[in-house]
Amino acid sequence: MKKTLIALAAVASLATSGAAFAQATISGGFGFASIKNMAGTSQGLLNTGAWLDVSTSEDLGGGMKIAGFMELNMDSSRAASGSAYSGDRSLTLSTPSATFILTNTRSGGNQHASLLAPVNVWDDVWNGAVITRANVDAAVIVVPMSSSVSFVGKYVESGPDYAASAGTTTLVGGVTYKGNGLTVAGYVNQSSFTPATLATLAAAGVTDPRLLSTDLSVVYDANVAKFGFGYDSTRRGKQNGTDDAAITGSVTVPFGAAEAGLNIGKRGNAGFSQVGLQYNLSKRSNVNLSFGNYDSGAANGTSNEYSLSLNHYF
Repeated sequence: MKKTLIALAAVASLATSGAAFAQATISGGFGFASIKNMAGTSQGLLNTGAWLDVSTSEDLGGGMKIAGFMELNMDSSRAASGSAYSGDRSLTLSTPSATFILTNTRSGGNQHASLLAPVNVWDDVWNGAVITRANVDAAVIVVPMSSSVSFVGKYVESGPDYAASAGTTTLVGGVTYKGNGLTVAGYVNQSSFTPATLATLAAAGVTDPRLLSTDLSVVYDANVAKFGFGYDSTRRGKQNGTDDAAITGSVTVPFGAAEAGLNIGKRGNAGFSQVGLQYNLSKRSNVNLSFGNYDSGAANGTSNEYSLSLNHYF
């Protein structure tokens, strides 16, 4: 209570002094669940999610606006050290003709976009062998071509988290469409590797790495159900001729305050399936029951996980 009063007094003091300060919006969520993870090393009651999202914005005039976003996460996997880690961070400059974004984020968003089922499990599909992700820094430009179509260009650097220099740089070009219940995003990705990265790949047996990849996501909202389809070509950094393309699919059906859905994915011998059932207690709270099965494609590579969780968002 005292801290609240002090904070209010400080804000009032700034306001009366004529000082300018930016508006900030704080949102986030909490989740507790009884789980089993893929490896079977985590079982029982856990805090499966605790995060804060902070966003700010400022009107610059002339149809221009700048906005910042930062995500801060803490959950049971970091409880031993009592530490937190940052998630996505971005700075966005919007103009009448284009939007420019500088961000530190996790790749793989378009590959994941077609997976719509209300699944809330510990490992999720990133820990399988179908789609992968990495920490990246990116500069993005989005240019509207019409009311429903936009061009997206990206310059992406990836490598060890917070590395001074990237091991891989990627140029990305794509087109997005949104209208009539349909959302489509398709990208072409061209990478180049530093000599150090090429040496690391060669040591792992990758002497002729693939440099080009494509990915596509399609989501259709038919009101009575949502359908998703995804395609990810053979991956960059893999030996040419050794990798397979990935196909993903999803369907989610709402019924009253509940919704149920299925996610599936396949890349060569690897695959996953996920089922989620969620009852929405309100717009910001739910109870979720989820199950996932994963096959790495290797001998004895099949595992499964489940989660029964209570979640609240604000």
